[in-house]
Amino acid sequence: MNRRPYPHPDVTRLLDVGRPNGPSLEEAMSLFQRIRRSPHESRALEELTFRQAALPLPEPLLVAAASAMIDRGETTAAIAFLRDATSAAALMLRADLEAERSDMSAALALVERVLLRDIEHPGARERHQRFRESLGIAAFGPERARQDDPKATTWLASEPDTPYVLHREVARGGSGVVYEAEDRDLGRSIALKIYHDPHRHRDQLLHEARVASALAGPGIVRVFDVDPERGWIALAWAKRGALRDRIRAVDRDVLLPIESWALPLAQTLARVHDAGWLHLDVKPANVLFDEHGAPLLTDFGIARRNGEPPVAGSLGYVSPERLAGASSAPSDDVYGFGRLIEDALQALNTPELFAQWRPLVAACMAPVDERLGSAKALAHAMANLKAD
Repeated sequence: MNRRPYPHPDVTRLLDVGRPNGPSLEEAMSLFQRIRRSPHESRALEELTFRQAALPLPEPLLVAAASAMIDRGETTAAIAFLRDATSAAALMLRADLEAERSDMSAALALVERVLLRDIEHPGARERHQRFRESLGIAAFGPERARQDDPKATTWLASEPDTPYVLHREVARGGSGVVYEAEDRDLGRSIALKIYHDPHRHRDQLLHEARVASALAGPGIVRVFDVDPERGWIALAWAKRGALRDRIRAVDRDVLLPIESWALPLAQTLARVHDAGWLHLDVKPANVLFDEHGAPLLTDFGIARRNGEPPVAGSLGYVSPERLAGASSAPSDDVYGFGRLIEDALQALNTPELFAQWRPLVAACMAPVDERLGSAKALAHAMANLKAD
């Protein structure tokens, strides 16, 4: 429905922010502050809400408008207004609002998204601890809280006992470290994952190998060999690395078009779900690319059957309901998938892409009763998006 323009020059000018010949962010913020001191504030906020639905506002203006809504006592409207926001300031504001209405699991999930980017963001760690305590969850140890941090402190035998030649370290996480290695007998490169503590992680290693082998096929990284006593698993080498690395490098050759890898990944997740399994750790570090650019899902160490009790996941990618202790469900993987797409969009930083993919990301990260319920539904929605 076309809306009649609001007949006030400041409001009209403000609504053009982000458009050609529109105001700069600095001018837009100044305009908004002037409008706030006028009788036009209420209508301006209404117009900004419609504008946000059609074309995303710059996030500083989004936060300022949400703050104005809060000052007017419109907390529910402010939360809805911030739903698609991704900046740390917006996530922290929304977390505080969710906490005020006692939705501590949603608040915690939002703060974890902030911590994933900046462990030292002001107030984030304090809220993280407070929100977790309110839910009766023990604090994250260093292995979980920083498992994607390349500086994470872990130990590893200097001479791991494997039949392979190690060339270089390519990834390090809470449970193990991954090397590019060589199988000299067969003359091929492999990925060798060595667990930090073979005795403590023996069952997890076996579980990872068995689930990946049971799900073997398109889109799943291939398992070549495993030694649970020495604590290593040999996997097919993914020549183009992890999605995490491609995002950090803003590698447009791999990341674009998004559907070229996101749709096959969703279809692989659907196959996992159809087999009765949930991955439960869907994140950029666990999506690899082969030499053709095809995505491969890896690391089934915490995979569980549908409906089993929840397990700890990676900071920033765990759904609010799982944080609150709900049983594992396909919607957990859908939430992680949405976060993964959000990471790619943030790196690419293209307004047109964000506008195109925002509805799908919102459907993946919505409250559980509004979220896409399975990877099959996700793949169907994505196929329709591609067709559009």
